Amino acid sequence: MFSFKAQTKAVFGVLVFLLLSLAVVNPLYAEEEGDEAVDDTKYYELSPPFVVNLQTKERRMRFLQVRIQILGTPDAIAEVQKHNAPLRDIIITLLSEQSRESVNTPKKKKALQEKIQAAVEDVLKELTGKKQIEGLYFTNFVIQ
Repeated sequence: MFSFKAQTKAVFGVLVFLLLSLAVVNPLYAEEEGDEAVDDTKYYELSPPFVVNLQTKERRMRFLQVRIQILGTPDAIAEVQKHNAPLRDIIITLLSEQSRESVNTPKKKKALQEKIQAAVEDVLKELTGKKQIEGLYFTNFVIQ
């Protein structure tokens, strides 16, 4: 029969073997699992920033400067780059319609952002047949 000391060594050996097996197998499993769920979306900044005159009844001119980033797959970003001119045109048109009062709260800025995203999606759908982008974000918003 085994002595208590021999049994302890055998159990300890089995535990060490199991722990080492898990340490080797777990990273391999994580890599396989991660490969399937690769998120290939990326951000793309429309450059240069948009600078437009705001609608005003004041004698003084008011300006709006906005930096915009678009979120999409590499294919979608390629389409955004390809159709940069019509996208910039629709964005400038929508920004130029604004007054200081129409963009002076976070809620109003969010509504403008959603309006621009919908317009960009419409232009891309018209030109490519697909919606393309997943998001549009203001990364800078300055009123002067």
